[in-house]
Parts: sequence; C-alpha cells; structure tokens
Amino acid sequence: MQSGTSSPIALHLTKNLRWHGKLALMLVMSVLLLSLVVSKAQAKRMALIIGNDQYKNVTPLKKAVNDAVAISSTLTDLGFEPHLHQNLDRRAMNAALANFTGKIEKDDEVLFFFSGHGIAVRGENYLLPTDVPAVTPGQEGFITREAFSENEIIRSLQDQGVRVSILILDACRNNPFPRKGTRSIGRSVGLGRTTAPPQGTFVMYSAGVGQQALDRLSDDDPHPNSVYTRKLIPLLKEEGLQIVRVAKRLRSEVEALARTAKGGAHKQYPSYYDELRGDFFFKPGKRKEFGSKKDADDLLWATIEKSKNLSDFEFYLTEHPKGRYASIARLKIRQIKSASESKKAKDDKNAQIADADDQLWDELKYARRSLEVEAYVHKFPNGKHILEARSLIDRLRKIEYKNFQRIKALEEKKVAGITPPENPNKPKTRSYQPGERFQDCRDCPKMVALPTGTFNMGWRDPDRKRHQYALPIRKMAINKKIAIGVYEITVGQYDAFIKDAGHDPGNLCWTYEKGRGKHRRGRTYAKNGFKSGKDYPAACINWFDAKAYVKWLNQQVPGGTYRLPTEAEWEYAARATGKLRWHYGDTEKFLCQFSNHAAAESKVKWRNKLCRDGVSYLARVGYFKSNQWGVYDMYGNVAEWTEDCTHYDYKGAPQDSSVPWTLVGGPNNGTCNDRIHRGGSWLQSGGTVSSGARQFTKASERQVTIGFRVVKELE
Repeated sequence: MQSGTSSPIALHLTKNLRWHGKLALMLVMSVLLLSLVVSKAQAKRMALIIGNDQYKNVTPLKKAVNDAVAISSTLTDLGFEPHLHQNLDRRAMNAALANFTGKIEKDDEVLFFFSGHGIAVRGENYLLPTDVPAVTPGQEGFITREAFSENEIIRSLQDQGVRVSILILDACRNNPFPRKGTRSIGRSVGLGRTTAPPQGTFVMYSAGVGQQALDRLSDDDPHPNSVYTRKLIPLLKEEGLQIVRVAKRLRSEVEALARTAKGGAHKQYPSYYDELRGDFFFKPGKRKEFGSKKDADDLLWATIEKSKNLSDFEFYLTEHPKGRYASIARLKIRQIKSASESKKAKDDKNAQIADADDQLWDELKYARRSLEVEAYVHKFPNGKHILEARSLIDRLRKIEYKNFQRIKALEEKKVAGITPPENPNKPKTRSYQPGERFQDCRDCPKMVALPTGTFNMGWRDPDRKRHQYALPIRKMAINKKIAIGVYEITVGQYDAFIKDAGHDPGNLCWTYEKGRGKHRRGRTYAKNGFKSGKDYPAACINWFDAKAYVKWLNQQVPGGTYRLPTEAEWEYAARATGKLRWHYGDTEKFLCQFSNHAAAESKVKWRNKLCRDGVSYLARVGYFKSNQWGVYDMYGNVAEWTEDCTHYDYKGAPQDSSVPWTLVGGPNNGTCNDRIHRGGSWLQSGGTVSSGARQFTKASERQVTIGFRVVKELE
C-alpha cells in the first residue's frame, strides 16, 4: 500500500468516529444545560419577616406586627416562602436568624423585612428586640451588644451565596430611649446612612437619613399599617415593575402622603441603596416603566386634592408647573394664604392681649398691697385672672386691717410706756461644726455648715470692655454662722411645697428649644421642655416663687431661719478657699469637672470649646464634683436667686454680709423690680459661669435657666 492514500475501510471508520464524537459532545452539552435548568428551578425565594410591637422597657408600638403580617401575606402571593415572626426578644431573634440562614441555599433570592424600633449609633444601624434594656446616654456600647447590626444581617445572608438579598427596614422612627415616640442613645430621629452594601444587595429604608417615619397620619388614622407599608404593598403586587422603579415610586407616594400629616410640615423621603447586578421583579411579567407624566400628575393630585396644607399644593406646582390641575393648585394656595393671614392676625391680637394679661398678673399676684392688685382689675375687668384678683384683694384688705389694728395697739402700748416682752419660748438653733451636714425634715434640703471668715468680693471681667458690674473689689467678712444648701432645690423638694401649700407654679416660662429662646406656655418646674426628674434642679422659678418656698419651709421646721442667700453669702460659698475666677483656679479647661454649662458638645456659638461636660441641658444635682466645702453646682446647671435687689456695681453696698442690698435709686440706679441671680446656667459659659459674675432678671420672670438654693442662720 502506498503512502498518502487511505483504504475505503479506513475512511468509513474515520467518518463513524467523527459522527460519534459530535454525538457525544451534544450529549455532554445537553447534560450541562439540563443541570443549569434544574439548578435554576431549584433556586428558592425566601423571606424572613419580623414585626416587634410589645417592647418591655421602651415605648411599645402599635402597627409593627400588622405591617409584618401584611407583608408576609403579600410575599406569599408573590411566590416567596415566608418565615413570619412576631414580638421576638433577643434570644428568639437570634434563633430566627440562625434557622433562616440555615435554610438558605446558593443562588436563592432572599428578602429580610423588619418593622419595629431601630437606632443609629456611631454610624451603624441597629434593630432592637423586644427585651432591649432601657439605657441612658453614655451606654451606646452596651446597647449595640443587645441589638442586631444591619451590616451583620447583610453579611449573614451574603455568606450563604445568595443571588439576591433585599432588606426592607421600616424602623426609621424616633429614638425610643430619650423621649416618647413611634418606632426608630444614638441619633435622635431615624436611622443613619449605611456603608456601601455588598454586591447583590438592595436596601430600602422607610425614611431618609435623620428623618422620622410615621406610624400614622394622626391619632385617629384608622389604617392598620404604617404610612410606608401601606404604600409599599400595592407596588409589590404590580406586575412587571422592576425593584428600582418600586423604590422610586414608593419614595414619591410616601412623601406626598406624609405631607398631609402634622400640618404639612412633616418630611418623609424613603431612601434606598442599589448594588444589584441585573434586574429584579417582585412580580415578573410585562415590564412597566414609571408611567406617563399624565399618570403621575393624576396620582399626585388625587393624593392632595382635599388637603388644607399650603405645602402640598406648592409641591404639586414644583413637580407639575404646567399640569392639568396647576390653575386649581394656584387658587388653593391663594385661599389658604388668605385664611392663614386672617387667622394669624386674629391670633396675634388675642395673644398680645393674653400675654399682657398674664404679664401684669405675674407681676401683681404676689403683691402685698390691695391697691397694687386693683390696677389689674381696672385694666382687665374681664381678664383671665379676674376672679383670682378679686379674691386676692379681699384677702389683702383683711390682712391690712389686721396689721392696722396690731400697729395701733402697739402704738397705744408705747404711749402708755409698756414694752412688749420677748417670747421666752422662741426655739434656739442647734450649733453645727463647719462642714457638718444636716437635714431638718424629710422634704427639707440637705445643708452644710460653713466656716466664718473673710474674702475679697468682686471681680474684674476681662471680657467686658465697658461697665464692670462686680466692682469695686472689697473685703467682706462672714461673721454669722450659716449653712447653705448642699444642692440646688430639686424638683422633688419643690413639688412637695407646691402640693402642700397649693402654690400656683404658673404655666409660662422662657425656654431655649431647637436653637430658639422664647416664652412658651405649658412649661413649668416639672415640665420644662427637657429631661427632668425629682433629682433635677427646679427651674422655671421666679423670685417670688423662691420666697414663697422659703416661707413654707420655715413653717415645716420649728423656729425655722431659712432664707435666700445674700450676694455676699453666695459668693463666699462659691469661692470656698479659692481666690481666683473659680474655686479651683483661673483655667476654664477644668470647668467641666465642676459645672454643667455650655461646653464643647453644646450647639451655641458661645460654648466653652476647651472641654466636654457630657450634658447638653439640665443635669441631676450632684452630678459634677463639689468645691472644697462640699457644695455642688455653684457654677452652671441653673442660676440661683439671691435676696438682693439689682444695683449696677458695688458702690454703696452694705458692709454686713448678712444684710441684703434693698436700697432703691442711688448712684447705681438700684431697683427691686429686678433681682440678682448668681452662678450662671447650663446655657452659658466663660465669665458668666464663675464665682464673681453677677446677673439680674425681672423678679416675676420664670426661666428654664434660673432656680435657687437656700441658706439657714445658725445663730
């Protein structure tokens, strides 16, 4: 056989081998394709759904479980295998997560839904179980160990090799720890911005960063679900709607609906983070886009048509300036503005009258002469306090008549040469050693005896270029034995006085809230707009309130000799053994150890940037260190009333430290309409929070920055 040629048999064998090779390759490819199809068919849609309402230690919720049940039913219809759990404590929530991740397989599509309380701490979001403990500021590290990290949940799902992981968190509520609220230590409202989620993840939040998600539009809102969930469910059911489109439409619809709550001022703009590769549909089908402008126009108008909020129609014109309902929206805006201006003018006039009525009554209700109170009756014959005024006039007239009779009798005795004898039964005060503490009754303040001695009273303020209120500096002596309150008078102590004496605490107080200081109604010593309790200093107290308390206190103790301190006594107790700006020295850097004031964490421009005191508003009495004599909070927390009338310097001041300066007029324009308070408050810093600084306020004024402490004469 010659080389280069093939026999017919060899050619036949070669063709057969080639045909069989192709057939084998086709079989292998079929098997591979079939395995992929089978694998795809075996991929599951799984959902873990948790709703927590019944919180044991923080504010319980109303609609979280309803939301979870509704979402579970919806996802079941969409082909998901739901794992629904309600009101899980920490252990049960751990078990639910572990059991769920144990059932997940590679390439599954997984959804996690949580409705309940959530907080943002140090840049990370945490979901709270129902047994989360009630904690206080400063315990952030503790709470993060008792809660569930959003990032850890995402990581546990991704570790199973899932194709898609979706997180829907309806937990952007008010922080449950510091105040009452709906769902949401860390950020005061809502959740924070998440770190970039891993590939294959889609995260949806019920509100934007730092926003509050609403449980309901109002207290009488009958809908069983939260604002977010009630808008989410219909979009999940819509066929052919890609998940990004769901998120965008949900954002628009929730924002429009939320604007109808809280007078149109509420903002809720749901956010989302997309790290998916490819499209995802909750209900696959013919793909739908967002819709035409006409559809969006009709949808938004149907939402706001019956609204009475100006911002709703302004929002409509922003979105659809040439929309079908633009002319009607402009008409609505004019009508609302006109009605608002008329109402505002009427309210302003009524408020001015009411404020003038209250202001005059606040000035006169502690008057000691009937003629002074008659000025109120003359100006406001139909005023809010007319009955109280007439009753006070009658009471004062009776007192005036008794005083007249008593003075008349004394004058008659003097004429007859008779001198009234001294009362032999007058109780004598026990002697206490300097530094010794005592408490005369259960509701009485704790006192500490001070040593006698001398000190230089006054201070040259380096920050004040013009008038110096604390000059000239003069040497003063404390010769009489006195004791001073270890702490400022507390809410609990003042409350005992209010309930026993029937004293009117008033309901108008100057407060500093949300960066704005003004007089607000409904603010009292017990409800001053900030966190408070029986161990906090009583604020919103005017000078007359403090005097009434002292009078009541002396009635509780036989032979009581309590009173407000004079300026000299207060400064002596504040300086202790120190001679500089503060009892410890002259450096503001160390003030945070002894004082609750506007420190570095405060938001005011005049804050002390050299240190942090850990408190933003009022603090419990005794929270900071005491001075050398065991007296707390002489600087900051609340400024403290003294007996003294206002004088603009120390020229002509009494040399007797126990005598209050009550001279009216004179070279420094003394007035008793204003009274001196010392020590500064939580809202102040620098020289105003020091031993020598003086400030004055109208005696009838109540402020959240002013309280008081008392002294007791020991001889």
